[in-house]
Amino acid sequence: MNWKKQLREDGYLEIQGFRIELTLDNTFLDLDYIPRIIVYDEKTSRWYVLRNPIPKGKTLEENWDNAVEVLEMIVKGEIEPNLGDEDVSNRFLRVLKRNLL
Repeated sequence: MNWKKQLREDGYLEIQGFRIELTLDNTFLDLDYIPRIIVYDEKTSRWYVLRNPIPKGKTLEENWDNAVEVLEMIVKGEIEPNLGDEDVSNRFLRVLKRNLL
């Protein structure tokens, strides 16, 4: 199955030491939820929030599509992932390119 379709339908992907999940956040206690991508790194045993901006959609489905598009831009090398930890971001990018291109 295509990785974008799998992420969109299942809500997560597992690739070589990382788990990628689609989620929603309302950290600012807004009534609206913000689409997020979270990443679990097996090496550090920690979760990270992808800090790259994801455009808010008008519907839940559009939010998910926008999140997948941002991840696709990272895979294609159009933008760098920002997980708040440079080492984790760099390893994540290498694994994405090796497994999803």
